[in-house]
Amino acid sequence: MDIFKELIKKLTPFLKSLGFSKKGNSFHLELDKNYGIINFQKSRESTEDVLKFTINFGIYSNVLGQSEYDYNNLSKPEIEQCQWNSRVGAFMPNSPDYWWIINFTDDLNTYTQDLVDNIQNIIIPEINKRLSDEGLINSWLNENNAGTTEIGRFKYLTTLLKIKGDFNTLNHIIETSMQQMKGKPNAKLAIEHLKEIDVTYQS
Repeated sequence: MDIFKELIKKLTPFLKSLGFSKKGNSFHLELDKNYGIINFQKSRESTEDVLKFTINFGIYSNVLGQSEYDYNNLSKPEIEQCQWNSRVGAFMPNSPDYWWIINFTDDLNTYTQDLVDNIQNIIIPEINKRLSDEGLINSWLNENNAGTTEIGRFKYLTTLLKIKGDFNTLNHIIETSMQQMKGKPNAKLAIEHLKEIDVTYQS
């Protein structure tokens, strides 16, 4: 028996009841061409008898995807293409990098309930908070977990703010971010990005 496949099989009806569709080891929830993605990642340390895995989840913005070079609106995005992503452990107490370990002889039903609880109590609320572009903007403005790199947050946030036409917030983000990045390699990348989205920055 493939423990990993069996586990995903057990979780599929629950996730489908929440509106997710299955693609491989991932589940997609669509809202206005944006996607919330839940991905089950099997560790390379897994064996036939012991499964080690974690859960990644993220948000893919169609608007941001169109501005990226590998844009393809004909297929559902992968977790790696999400502009915001995290592991479930980042939202657990003390923010551990949490992995489940299941032995071949264990009762899968026990683990299934634990996973359902974590998906319901942690992952779904965090996805729902960010599934719209407005939610992503609010998250990048107010949340500590950026779900991306410093320069990634700057690029995504400024792009969305410009499209939204919120130039007061856009200018504030540019000023504060450029001060923080002053003298760092990211400063040059930030200036190049602002040129790409046709935003003037006076240093």
